[in-house]
Amino acid sequence: MGTPEFAVPSLCSLATSSHKIRAVVTQPDRPRGRSKTPSPSSVKEKALERGLAILQPVNVNDEPVVKHLRDIAPECIVVVAFGQFLSNAILQLPRYRCLNIHASLLPKYRGAAPINWAIIQGETITGVTAVVMTARMDAGDMIAQKTTPLSSDENAGALEKRLSVMGAELLLDALRLIETGKATYTPQDEQGVSFAPKLKKEDGFILWSHETQKIHNQIRGMTPAPGAHAYFLKNDSQEKARILIQKTQIHDVSKTKPPLNPGMIQEIAPCGIHVATKDGVICITQLQPEGKRVMDAQEYIRGHKIRGGDMFVP
Repeated sequence: MGTPEFAVPSLCSLATSSHKIRAVVTQPDRPRGRSKTPSPSSVKEKALERGLAILQPVNVNDEPVVKHLRDIAPECIVVVAFGQFLSNAILQLPRYRCLNIHASLLPKYRGAAPINWAIIQGETITGVTAVVMTARMDAGDMIAQKTTPLSSDENAGALEKRLSVMGAELLLDALRLIETGKATYTPQDEQGVSFAPKLKKEDGFILWSHETQKIHNQIRGMTPAPGAHAYFLKNDSQEKARILIQKTQIHDVSKTKPPLNPGMIQEIAPCGIHVATKDGVICITQLQPEGKRVMDAQEYIRGHKIRGGDMFVP
Protein backbone atom coordinates (compact mmCIF):
# COMPACT_ATOMS: atom_id res chain seq x y z
CA MET A 1 0.00 0.00 0.00
CA GLY A 2 1.55 3.28 -1.11
CA THR A 3 0.90 6.34 -3.22
CA PRO A 4 3.59 9.03 -3.83
CA GLU A 5 7.08 8.87 -5.29
CA PHE A 6 8.49 8.20 -1.81
CA ALA A 7 6.90 4.73 -1.88
CA VAL A 8 8.23 3.72 -5.31
CA PRO A 9 11.70 2.47 -4.24
CA SER A 10 10.03 0.20 -1.66
CA LEU A 11 7.71 -1.21 -4.33
CA CYS A 12 10.65 -1.82 -6.65
CA SER A 13 12.68 -3.51 -3.91
CA LEU A 14 9.81 -5.85 -3.16
CA ALA A 15 9.21 -6.57 -6.83
CA THR A 16 12.84 -7.62 -7.40
CA SER A 17 13.10 -9.64 -4.16
CA SER A 18 12.04 -13.19 -3.36
CA HIS A 19 8.71 -11.89 -2.03
CA LYS A 20 5.60 -12.12 -4.18
CA ILE A 21 3.40 -9.04 -4.47
CA ARG A 22 -0.22 -10.20 -4.55
CA ALA A 23 -1.64 -6.72 -5.05
CA VAL A 24 -0.73 -3.03 -4.98
CA VAL A 25 -3.17 -0.72 -3.21
CA THR A 26 -2.92 2.99 -4.01
CA GLN A 27 -5.07 6.11 -3.98
CA PRO A 28 -7.55 6.80 -6.82
CA ASP A 29 -6.35 8.84 -9.79
CA ARG A 30 -6.51 12.54 -8.99
CA PRO A 31 -5.55 15.81 -10.71
CA ARG A 32 -1.93 16.88 -10.15
CA GLY A 33 -0.64 20.44 -10.23
CA ARG A 34 -2.72 22.70 -12.45
CA SER A 35 -4.10 19.89 -14.56
CA LYS A 36 -7.77 19.03 -14.16
CA THR A 37 -7.29 15.62 -15.71
CA PRO A 38 -6.99 12.79 -13.16
CA SER A 39 -3.52 11.26 -13.13
CA PRO A 40 -2.31 7.99 -11.65
CA SER A 41 -0.17 8.00 -8.53
CA SER A 42 3.55 7.35 -8.82
CA VAL A 43 3.03 3.92 -7.27
CA LYS A 44 0.30 3.03 -9.78
CA GLU A 45 2.53 4.04 -12.68
CA LYS A 46 5.31 1.76 -11.44
CA ALA A 47 2.88 -1.08 -10.70
CA LEU A 48 1.49 -0.84 -14.24
CA GLU A 49 5.03 -1.07 -15.64
CA ARG A 50 5.54 -4.30 -13.72
CA GLY A 51 2.15 -5.80 -14.54
CA LEU A 52 1.02 -5.97 -10.93
CA ALA A 53 -2.60 -6.21 -9.78
CA ILE A 54 -3.82 -2.77 -8.64
CA LEU A 55 -6.59 -1.70 -6.27
CA GLN A 56 -7.62 1.96 -5.97
CA PRO A 57 -10.32 2.20 -3.31
CA VAL A 58 -11.79 5.53 -2.31
CA ASN A 59 -11.92 4.06 1.20
CA VAL A 60 -9.73 1.04 1.81
CA ASN A 61 -11.82 0.15 4.88
CA ASP A 62 -15.07 -0.42 2.95
CA GLU A 63 -16.26 -3.99 3.48
CA PRO A 64 -15.95 -5.09 -0.20
CA VAL A 65 -12.32 -3.93 -0.18
CA VAL A 66 -11.58 -5.69 3.10
CA LYS A 67 -13.18 -8.86 1.73
CA HIS A 68 -11.00 -8.62 -1.39
CA LEU A 69 -7.90 -8.29 0.76
CA ARG A 70 -9.07 -11.22 2.88
CA ASP A 71 -9.46 -13.32 -0.28
CA ILE A 72 -5.93 -12.38 -1.37
CA ALA A 73 -4.74 -13.68 2.03
CA PRO A 74 -1.49 -11.69 2.33
CA GLU A 75 1.09 -12.87 4.85
CA CYS A 76 2.15 -9.26 5.36
CA ILE A 77 0.85 -5.87 4.25
CA VAL A 78 3.56 -3.29 3.63
CA VAL A 79 2.47 0.33 3.98
CA VAL A 80 4.62 3.23 2.74
CA ALA A 81 3.00 6.69 2.56
CA PHE A 82 -0.36 5.26 1.54
CA GLY A 83 -2.49 8.18 2.69
CA GLN A 84 -5.44 6.42 4.35
CA PHE A 85 -5.95 5.13 7.88
CA LEU A 86 -6.40 1.36 8.16
CA SER A 87 -9.17 -0.20 10.23
CA ASN A 88 -8.53 -2.96 12.77
CA ALA A 89 -10.06 -5.39 10.30
CA ILE A 90 -7.12 -4.75 7.97
CA LEU A 91 -4.47 -4.32 10.67
CA GLN A 92 -5.28 -7.77 12.07
CA LEU A 93 -5.74 -9.47 8.71
CA PRO A 94 -2.23 -10.64 7.71
CA ARG A 95 -0.31 -13.31 9.64
CA TYR A 96 2.68 -11.01 10.06
CA ARG A 97 0.57 -7.90 10.58
CA CYS A 98 0.94 -4.60 8.71
CA LEU A 99 4.46 -3.19 8.44
CA ASN A 100 4.92 0.55 7.94
CA ILE A 101 8.07 2.33 6.75
CA HIS A 102 8.02 5.76 8.42
CA ALA A 103 10.39 8.58 7.45
CA SER A 104 11.63 9.53 10.92
CA LEU A 105 13.41 8.06 13.91
CA LEU A 106 10.33 7.12 15.91
CA PRO A 107 9.02 8.00 18.41
CA LYS A 108 9.96 11.46 17.07
CA TYR A 109 7.82 13.02 14.36
CA ARG A 110 4.79 10.78 14.20
CA GLY A 111 2.41 11.98 11.51
CA ALA A 112 2.04 13.05 7.91
CA ALA A 113 5.09 15.31 7.39
CA PRO A 114 8.06 13.89 9.34
CA ILE A 115 10.68 14.88 6.77
CA ASN A 116 9.61 18.51 6.70
CA TRP A 117 9.30 18.94 10.45
CA ALA A 118 12.63 17.29 11.21
CA ILE A 119 14.31 19.95 9.05
CA ILE A 120 12.16 22.81 10.36
CA GLN A 121 13.03 21.84 13.92
CA GLY A 122 16.75 21.86 13.12
CA GLU A 123 17.52 18.15 13.50
CA THR A 124 21.02 17.08 12.46
CA ILE A 125 20.26 13.34 12.39
CA THR A 126 17.18 11.64 10.97
CA GLY A 127 16.30 8.32 9.36
CA VAL A 128 13.61 5.72 8.75
CA THR A 129 11.80 3.25 11.00
CA ALA A 130 10.09 -0.08 10.30
CA VAL A 131 7.14 -0.24 12.67
CA VAL A 132 4.22 -2.62 13.23
CA MET A 133 1.02 -0.71 12.60
CA THR A 134 -1.61 -0.24 15.30
CA ALA A 135 -4.80 1.77 15.62
CA ARG A 136 -2.72 4.69 16.97
CA MET A 137 -0.85 6.58 14.29
CA ASP A 138 2.83 5.55 14.03
CA ALA A 139 2.74 4.24 17.61
CA GLY A 140 3.44 0.52 17.14
CA ASP A 141 6.45 -1.57 18.11
CA MET A 142 9.64 -0.90 16.16
CA ILE A 143 11.49 -3.67 14.31
CA ALA A 144 14.41 -1.74 12.82
CA GLN A 145 15.79 1.75 12.14
CA LYS A 146 18.38 3.33 9.87
CA THR A 147 19.93 6.72 10.64
CA THR A 148 21.57 9.34 8.46
CA PRO A 149 23.15 12.75 9.05
CA LEU A 150 21.15 15.73 7.85
CA SER A 151 23.27 18.44 6.25
CA SER A 152 22.69 22.10 7.02
CA ASP A 153 21.76 22.90 3.40
CA GLU A 154 19.59 19.86 2.54
CA ASN A 155 15.95 20.64 1.81
CA ALA A 156 12.90 18.43 2.21
CA GLY A 157 12.83 17.36 -1.43
CA ALA A 158 16.43 16.14 -1.41
CA LEU A 159 16.05 14.42 1.95
CA GLU A 160 12.87 12.69 0.81
CA LYS A 161 14.72 11.09 -2.11
CA ARG A 162 17.47 9.82 0.18
CA LEU A 163 15.08 8.47 2.80
CA SER A 164 12.93 6.74 0.17
CA VAL A 165 15.93 4.63 -0.84
CA MET A 166 16.89 4.01 2.79
CA GLY A 167 13.31 3.00 3.51
CA ALA A 168 13.35 0.45 0.69
CA GLU A 169 16.54 -1.09 2.11
CA LEU A 170 15.11 -1.11 5.63
CA LEU A 171 11.92 -2.77 4.39
CA LEU A 172 13.77 -5.81 3.06
CA ASP A 173 15.87 -5.97 6.25
CA ALA A 174 12.73 -5.95 8.39
CA LEU A 175 10.98 -8.59 6.29
CA ARG A 176 14.08 -10.78 6.49
CA LEU A 177 14.06 -10.51 10.29
CA ILE A 178 10.36 -11.39 10.41
CA GLU A 179 10.73 -14.27 7.98
CA THR A 180 13.64 -15.83 9.88
CA GLY A 181 12.06 -15.34 13.28
CA LYS A 182 14.83 -12.97 14.39
CA ALA A 183 12.71 -9.83 14.63
CA THR A 184 12.55 -8.05 17.96
CA TYR A 185 9.59 -5.81 18.65
CA THR A 186 10.62 -2.75 20.68
CA PRO A 187 7.91 -0.57 22.22
CA GLN A 188 8.32 3.15 21.61
CA ASP A 189 9.31 5.42 24.46
CA GLU A 190 6.23 7.56 24.97
CA GLN A 191 8.36 10.18 26.74
CA GLY A 192 10.13 10.91 23.46
CA VAL A 193 7.06 11.32 21.26
CA SER A 194 6.72 14.37 19.00
CA PHE A 195 4.38 14.99 16.10
CA ALA A 196 4.65 16.10 12.48
CA PRO A 197 1.20 17.23 11.30
CA LYS A 198 0.36 17.85 7.68
CA LEU A 199 1.83 21.14 6.51
CA LYS A 200 -0.45 24.11 5.96
CA LYS A 201 0.19 27.05 3.65
CA GLU A 202 0.56 29.37 6.62
CA ASP A 203 3.41 27.23 8.00
CA GLY A 204 5.51 28.63 5.17
CA PHE A 205 5.06 32.31 6.02
CA ILE A 206 8.46 33.76 6.95
CA LEU A 207 8.75 35.94 10.02
CA TRP A 208 11.97 37.89 9.58
CA SER A 209 11.88 38.73 13.30
CA HIS A 210 12.93 35.13 13.96
CA GLU A 211 16.55 34.01 14.31
CA THR A 212 18.54 33.48 11.10
CA GLN A 213 18.98 29.74 11.65
CA LYS A 214 15.28 29.25 12.33
CA ILE A 215 14.34 31.01 9.08
CA HIS A 216 16.93 29.00 7.13
CA ASN A 217 15.52 25.73 8.54
CA GLN A 218 11.95 26.78 7.79
CA ILE A 219 12.79 27.48 4.15
CA ARG A 220 14.62 24.16 3.79
CA GLY A 221 11.76 22.25 5.39
CA MET A 222 9.09 23.84 3.22
CA THR A 223 10.95 23.34 -0.08
CA PRO A 224 9.86 22.33 -2.68
CA ALA A 225 6.29 22.21 -1.36
CA PRO A 226 4.21 23.84 -0.07
CA GLY A 227 6.95 26.48 -0.09
CA ALA A 228 8.19 29.21 2.23
CA HIS A 229 6.91 32.63 1.22
CA ALA A 230 7.24 36.31 1.99
CA TYR A 231 5.78 39.58 0.71
CA PHE A 232 8.10 42.13 -0.86
CA LEU A 233 7.49 45.87 -0.81
CA LYS A 234 9.73 48.34 -2.65
CA ASN A 235 10.32 51.82 -1.28
CA ASP A 236 8.55 53.47 -4.21
CA SER A 237 5.50 51.21 -4.18
CA GLN A 238 2.72 50.15 -1.81
CA GLU A 239 1.99 47.01 -3.82
CA LYS A 240 3.02 43.74 -2.17
CA ALA A 241 4.43 40.90 -4.28
CA ARG A 242 4.36 37.32 -2.96
CA ILE A 243 7.64 35.48 -3.45
CA LEU A 244 8.54 31.88 -2.67
CA ILE A 245 11.99 31.68 -1.10
CA GLN A 246 13.64 28.50 -2.36
CA LYS A 247 17.18 28.63 -1.01
CA THR A 248 19.21 30.67 1.46
CA GLN A 249 22.68 30.91 2.94
CA ILE A 250 23.73 32.10 6.37
CA HIS A 251 26.50 34.71 6.44
CA ASP A 252 28.09 36.33 9.45
CA VAL A 253 28.00 39.88 8.11
CA SER A 254 26.15 41.49 10.99
CA LYS A 255 29.42 42.55 12.62
CA THR A 256 30.49 44.59 9.60
CA LYS A 257 27.15 46.28 8.89
CA PRO A 258 24.88 48.33 11.13
CA PRO A 259 21.82 46.41 12.46
CA LEU A 260 18.62 46.83 10.46
CA ASN A 261 14.95 46.21 11.05
CA PRO A 262 14.06 42.54 10.41
CA GLY A 263 12.85 42.10 6.84
CA MET A 264 14.86 45.02 5.44
CA ILE A 265 17.21 44.35 2.54
CA GLN A 266 20.69 45.21 3.73
CA GLU A 267 22.39 44.97 0.36
CA ILE A 268 22.58 43.20 -2.96
CA ALA A 269 25.59 40.89 -2.67
CA PRO A 270 27.32 38.51 -5.11
CA CYS A 271 25.54 35.57 -3.46
CA GLY A 272 22.09 37.18 -3.65
CA ILE A 273 19.85 39.36 -1.49
CA HIS A 274 20.91 40.05 2.11
CA VAL A 275 17.89 40.40 4.39
CA ALA A 276 18.03 41.41 8.06
CA THR A 277 16.75 38.96 10.68
CA LYS A 278 16.41 39.10 14.45
CA ASP A 279 20.07 38.26 15.03
CA GLY A 280 21.86 38.92 11.76
CA VAL A 281 21.49 38.55 8.00
CA ILE A 282 20.34 35.78 5.71
CA CYS A 283 21.16 35.64 1.98
CA ILE A 284 18.39 34.67 -0.45
CA THR A 285 20.10 32.81 -3.30
CA GLN A 286 17.12 31.28 -5.11
CA LEU A 287 13.48 32.35 -5.32
CA GLN A 288 10.28 32.05 -7.31
CA PRO A 289 7.99 35.00 -8.04
CA GLU A 290 4.35 33.96 -7.79
CA GLY A 291 3.18 32.32 -11.00
CA LYS A 292 6.67 32.19 -12.49
CA ARG A 293 9.59 29.76 -12.57
CA VAL A 294 12.31 29.27 -9.99
CA MET A 295 15.34 31.50 -10.60
CA ASP A 296 18.62 32.51 -9.01
CA ALA A 297 18.42 35.70 -6.99
CA GLN A 298 20.83 37.48 -9.32
CA GLU A 299 18.56 36.75 -12.29
CA TYR A 300 15.59 38.13 -10.38
CA ILE A 301 17.57 41.23 -9.41
CA ARG A 302 18.42 41.95 -13.05
CA GLY A 303 14.72 42.12 -13.88
CA HIS A 304 13.63 44.14 -10.85
CA LYS A 305 14.79 47.35 -9.25
CA ILE A 306 15.83 46.16 -5.82
CA ARG A 307 18.08 48.08 -3.49
CA GLY A 308 19.11 48.34 0.13
CA GLY A 309 16.31 49.64 2.31
CA ASP A 310 13.51 47.84 0.45
CA MET A 311 11.40 45.69 2.74
CA PHE A 312 9.77 42.32 3.13
CA VAL A 313 6.55 42.99 5.01
CA PRO A 314 3.74 41.05 6.79
